[in-house]
Amino acid sequence: MLDEIQRCPALLSWLQGLVDERRRMGDFVLTGSRQFELAHGLTQTLAGRVGRLELLLPLSAGELRQAGRLPASLEELLWRGGYPPLYDRPVEPTDWLPAYVATYVERDVRQWLEVRDLTLFQRFVRMCAARTGQPLNLTALAADCGVSATTARQ
Repeated sequence: MLDEIQRCPALLSWLQGLVDERRRMGDFVLTGSRQFELAHGLTQTLAGRVGRLELLLPLSAGELRQAGRLPASLEELLWRGGYPPLYDRPVEPTDWLPAYVATYVERDVRQWLEVRDLTLFQRFVRMCAARTGQPLNLTALAADCGVSATTARQ
């Protein structure tokens, strides 16, 4: 098992040779927390040699109910969301979510997209979040962020 394989893309070429040589399925399990980057690397290097599983989706209301952790109100469910860490330990969303955003969006996504201006990127992410549930209007989003529509699209 190789965890966070996207952090060492050189291993993918090595694994490709090993998988081709052995001609056996299931010798390796590759995991990664950056699904988009992992998928890109696997597609580029190990195409036709892998099967993909997407396992860690947020908890559904049914799963929370089955575990006896479904919040009493819809408002509380919407506030807490479905991230497992918000249910398996005593932590408030206002404490946990900023750390999650900092790790996933500001570090992982920023690194993958090669973002140069963190302040502008943070503003863009906040503007996107504020538009949840609305049709995407890249022109308006770009104008509100002070970037071109092409930049917003990228």
